[in-house]
Amino acid sequence: MATKTIIATGALALTGAAAYYLYGPAEDDDDADDLPTVTPSECTQIMEKITAIMTQQINTLMRKIQAQGAQIPQQMLQSYLIEHFETQLKEVQSVVFREFGKDEDEVEHACAYYEAKETRDDKVVEACNNLRSLYTNVGGRVELDLPEDLTVEKMCVIFEEYMAAVQAAQLAFSQHLQQLKARGAQVTTSQLNETRTNLMQNHVLTVLKKYDMTNLLWVAALEKYSDSQVFKETVERCKKGGAAP
Repeated sequence: MATKTIIATGALALTGAAAYYLYGPAEDDDDADDLPTVTPSECTQIMEKITAIMTQQINTLMRKIQAQGAQIPQQMLQSYLIEHFETQLKEVQSVVFREFGKDEDEVEHACAYYEAKETRDDKVVEACNNLRSLYTNVGGRVELDLPEDLTVEKMCVIFEEYMAAVQAAQLAFSQHLQQLKARGAQVTTSQLNETRTNLMQNHVLTVLKKYDMTNLLWVAALEKYSDSQVFKETVERCKKGGAAP
């Protein structure tokens, strides 16, 4: 079986010591229809544990970077985070695989099998996508097959609603600050950041759920249509605060 990566369901190539074990069954993979030796429950647990460990490691790393107070250029920081993620993922997966008594090929095949349309398991799909989302959060790129009905025209409509939700969240946060000031309340920067994040997530997730989109799919769609002139015009119009004609 050819080496594949858990991070992508498309053509994502990780570097050096990157972790490879999920890409989806290759066209010439004679084992693609074989029943996995890893159950859906085991597959979900494996992905969830890897994601939990990686989340903790990334959060710890970010706290260390912030504590140092170093002014690191964004591009340099992103490259470092991606490299760190990929290197650590290979080490983490090895430990988790051994804990469950599975090897790389077994987990790779199981994830591909349970993500296939005909044999889909929603919990496995969610667990895999959570890890991919974590990777995109540090700057990694994931290629996904978009739904056939997610045309550029539909994406433009969703983008306009998404940006309207962002503005609504910003307004809600501004009103929250005014209320705190009126009461003379004392809050920490951390508490304010948490409130801002929660407001933003609640508003934009409402839009994504309306169109049955995950954050991972949203990022993939933005990437796909980034070169579309129609989509670019929509983005520019939203920046200027305009609506679709």
